[in-house]
Amino acid sequence: MVITERFAWAHLPKTAGDATAKMFAAVPGLVRYQAPLDSNEKHDGFWVHAEAIEGKLRVMNIRRLPSWILSIAHHKAISGIHPDYEPLPMASVEEMADDTDPDEVLRWTTGPEHPVERWLRAEHLATDVERLLRDVGVETDAARAAIASVPWIGNSYEHDVSRVFTAGQIGRMYERNPEWRKAELEAYGGIPAAPG
Repeated sequence: MVITERFAWAHLPKTAGDATAKMFAAVPGLVRYQAPLDSNEKHDGFWVHAEAIEGKLRVMNIRRLPSWILSIAHHKAISGIHPDYEPLPMASVEEMADDTDPDEVLRWTTGPEHPVERWLRAEHLATDVERLLRDVGVETDAARAAIASVPWIGNSYEHDVSRVFTAGQIGRMYERNPEWRKAELEAYGGIPAAPG
């Protein structure tokens, strides 16, 4: 969670959240509160800070659903989950296609009273962060320099979802996670065509 004078940003796991938090922290005078990046508190939902975020624009990152499901599966297999952080067996492709965790994570992060008002797309992170900061009145040159100072760090695995999932499996993901599908429609203006 990052809280500024004008907006509050919730850190949805596996959507370039650490990079985003570092971008915000690099802008002089922007951040009023930031949960430590080495603590699970960085994933607090909006509802945890309901009083502190009252009247602020609610912002969160997102990425395409198949990419998120693949990323979280690799993360769980390598690092496990809170609080034990013990590696878990890698989910099968079919298990990933049937996963409903994406909608559950969205619901937990926002709660019914705190819908996201602005999305930052992980695939266009620097551009979206710069646009957000400009729209809330942050001086553009300083923001641009801060954003550029944060390196992009990704994990190494096959990121091309068309090499991992069939069109049918991707279709099932969106059917089983209608709230994520709706969020993608808001953030991207559409759902990508499934691989042929």
